[in-house]
Amino acid sequence: MNEYEYEPIIGLPSELPEGEQVLWQSSPTWNSMARRVFQLHAASLYFLLLISGHAVYRIMDGASLSVLTGTLAWQSGLALSVLVILAFMAKLYSNSTLYTITNRRLIIRSGVALPMIVNLPLTKVESAGLRRLRDGTGDITFLPIEGTKVYWLMLWPHVRPFSFRRVQPLLRGIEDPDVVARLLVNVIDEMGVTSNDAEATQIAAV
Repeated sequence: MNEYEYEPIIGLPSELPEGEQVLWQSSPTWNSMARRVFQLHAASLYFLLLISGHAVYRIMDGASLSVLTGTLAWQSGLALSVLVILAFMAKLYSNSTLYTITNRRLIIRSGVALPMIVNLPLTKVESAGLRRLRDGTGDITFLPIEGTKVYWLMLWPHVRPFSFRRVQPLLRGIEDPDVVARLLVNVIDEMGVTSNDAEATQIAAV
């Protein structure tokens, strides 16, 4: 894991070694980042209930129409500003993230102000899990073998929530998750044939 400024290959801080090739690249969808990381839908519902409840209270308290309109206007404006900021952050994180799978490793490039890159050799992966979501996207988590150094804070938000003891990198909100899962299975099968120390990695639907 390291900082970098130059990308000789999109999403990678250096040229690939001989024999390694990029098999798949993608970014998390904006909607997935907005809804599941920055909780845009939950925040919208919260503000709606809060403003509606306050409006009912002011009506029952006998507030005039002008006072009620003014109160609703500034509250709605404040709520909208917060929602726009959350949506903007989701867009920034989505655009600045690139997931890469080669025939040897997983690479996650992320970070808005300070780009970071995480390399996880597939030989260091104990297992992987696929979670399909109702919007057609999916998450793929990677469980590194015991002792592999992976840092939760540096991976966020591309990390399984609350996986502090064994940090699990996460490909979040990717399109065609089943295609990616099959690709990983094929890569691991090939590594198992060509490498004696390759871990047997399984893609399990969760």
